[in-house]
Amino acid sequence: MIAYFDCFSGVAGDMTLAALIDCGVPVEKLREGLSSLAVEGWDISVEPVLKNGIHALSARITLHGESDEEELQRQTAGSSRQESAHSQEHSQDHEHAHSHNHEHSHQAHSHEHNHAHSHDEIAHDHSHSDAHSHGETLHASLSPHHSHAHGRSMREIREIITSSTLAANVQETALKIFGVIAQAEAKMHHTTPDDVHFHEIGGVDSLIDICGVAWCLNYLEVDEVYCSALPHSTGHVHCAHGIMPVPAPATLEILKDAPWFPTGIKGEMITPTGAAIVKALATKFEAPTFTPRMVGVGAGKKNWPDRPNILRVVIGEKSLGEKSLGEKSESAKPHNEKTATSSTRFSVDGLETCTLSLVETNIDDMNPELWDYVFEKLFAAGALDVWLENVQMKKNRPAQTLRVLVDATKRDEIVTIVLRETTTLGVRLGETTRVSLPREIKTVTTKWGAVRVKVARWDEENLERATPEYDDVARIARGNDVAVREVYEAAQRAYKNR
Repeated sequence: MIAYFDCFSGVAGDMTLAALIDCGVPVEKLREGLSSLAVEGWDISVEPVLKNGIHALSARITLHGESDEEELQRQTAGSSRQESAHSQEHSQDHEHAHSHNHEHSHQAHSHEHNHAHSHDEIAHDHSHSDAHSHGETLHASLSPHHSHAHGRSMREIREIITSSTLAANVQETALKIFGVIAQAEAKMHHTTPDDVHFHEIGGVDSLIDICGVAWCLNYLEVDEVYCSALPHSTGHVHCAHGIMPVPAPATLEILKDAPWFPTGIKGEMITPTGAAIVKALATKFEAPTFTPRMVGVGAGKKNWPDRPNILRVVIGEKSLGEKSLGEKSESAKPHNEKTATSSTRFSVDGLETCTLSLVETNIDDMNPELWDYVFEKLFAAGALDVWLENVQMKKNRPAQTLRVLVDATKRDEIVTIVLRETTTLGVRLGETTRVSLPREIKTVTTKWGAVRVKVARWDEENLERATPEYDDVARIARGNDVAVREVYEAAQRAYKNR
């Protein structure tokens, strides 16, 4: 199935979740699906609303019965009452001081100044008006006892997600979205993705938004996402780092390669979480050729002057007439065009065919110790495969050819990494056709923990292959002081006996 995100009025985490639920996801099943996340006291509710007279679904996430907005209002009101009471007490002290001791008056004034400064800090950590208008969290705590003034790190978020029993592909999707934000924040703050602390998007509602979106896509059997061009707005927002222009710095960094169109609207139409969702998941920023089957509409919390604040998500099937290789139909080809070779028109029932970009370069002067880091960066940027081949270059110099297989939408980022991280002066670009067995990720349980298994099937040839994911196997082996081989074989047995 294909999901098309129509973002004519913006996109945010809660808008996306609400739109997917409106496509037919039962809220009860969603709650059950996310129940293994190590967060207590959360709940999600939805209600139908009218935005400019148009139906939409609004999602509301609460922690111990209180939403993020309600908590902010309560804390703001409490601080205001405390400020008022303190001012009254100071006024009495001030009058008393004028009658007896001016030095005491100065001390009281100093105390009032310190209290006001403390209140400003609280307001600063909790203010991001436009993000609240979309319903996104500002709080970084996942526990009611954890201070909201501090964000959760990417390491902590990864632990919460991977320690759950969410399906492996749901975990992968959620971590991919968080990873997009972590990469952008790391670049802006001169740190590493794992050490990034999420002030604006580390709270319980963003965790539920992102994991919920991943779960809904899996429930709706969506395997490909497309997105429209994105609306550009102006103005300013208040965030943990002060007053920032719209689009917010993280949003702009995330979407720097995406197409925009001007709106003239002042206010935040795209939040960092919304930006990360479409950047991490969208195959292309254009409408696909498909047949719509379901339409969901998610509501934002703000009202725009010229359009309803809604996100439309359309779920449908790829049209039968669409060429998976991007070929023209035979009737559309000019008469003088040569017939495609059998390799480019490969068609066997039950196999998947796609066109991928190939980036390659020859390198003969790089320290081999650096390859590990280069591979890590390339895979993190979306490379499907990376490999080296030994070659002999001019003047009989031994060298290596670096080849990177990647989806065309991520090709430019891969080129940038190769040119920046290696010693090469240029790369070669090409296209290649991949024919593969349909595959999916299943999760099995061993006595040491859950392991993802990659399953490839070719029903027409009665073929099935199941391979445990090495990263899961190695992690469990290290944590339980057991041989990697034992965990690997246990995962294979668990899949066969499922």
